[in-house]
Amino acid sequence: MDGRDAQFGVPQECRVWCRAQQYGVTVLDDMAVVDLDWWNHRLADRGLAVRLAGRDADGALTRHGVAVIARGDLTTASAAGTGALGEVGALYAAAAWLAAHRDRDRARRFSDVRTPARSGDAYDAILTALHACRHPDVLSAPPTGSGRRWSGWPHAPGVGPTVLSLYCWATHHRTTGDGAAGRGVVCPQLLDQQAVNSLLHLGWAHDPVVARFTWARYTHFCHLLHTWAGQAGVAPELVEMWLVARWRERTAPHSPARGGTGGIGEAAH
Repeated sequence: MDGRDAQFGVPQECRVWCRAQQYGVTVLDDMAVVDLDWWNHRLADRGLAVRLAGRDADGALTRHGVAVIARGDLTTASAAGTGALGEVGALYAAAAWLAAHRDRDRARRFSDVRTPARSGDAYDAILTALHACRHPDVLSAPPTGSGRRWSGWPHAPGVGPTVLSLYCWATHHRTTGDGAAGRGVVCPQLLDQQAVNSLLHLGWAHDPVVARFTWARYTHFCHLLHTWAGQAGVAPELVEMWLVARWRERTAPHSPARGGTGGIGEAAH
């Protein structure tokens, strides 16, 4: 852990909020309402032979209309994601969940992950990146080579750090019944700008812009979430969600937190 964070412990409000949550409900059942037609029409128009699926109002699996995708569904998609279509489909499912989620500030933007190549396949570059993301020790010993950007992130055409971090999370999701990671295991976590903003407000002295995060900075971010989770006895995903909730409350119009009068936004240092 970075020496600058040695005294940067978990806020009491975070500890209390996270302990009041049920991992399966708060994290795995965290739902986004996705316009499947919007995504699937664009996938088809670009010749990408993958289609997104979700659950309709009756809970039935569908690839049409408006449907629900839960965060836990991303882990299922990732586990089933073998070969070009499965892995790329899991990546697009992560992008769609982020874009549609009510608490994640991301514009709905379609990214074509194909790359033109004189030889090989249009999926080669993105599959190389996703293979790097699936490396068992991706945080402690990330693969190196020509597929890495200057920042250390895998070269993933059309995909930024936030989407890639969620794909990494889904790929490396290892939990016990309460969502706690295995002892000593630090897994990738979702890198949300709002969570970073909240950390900065609490005193975290690092680059404020997620798009500029190097892989080393992202790794440090994940270690911090796990450190706080260990101090609170909760799952790191809950810590990240508390940071987002704190920031949204602070920045909401007419929020009491803006004036510094209580609420989740007034976490203790």
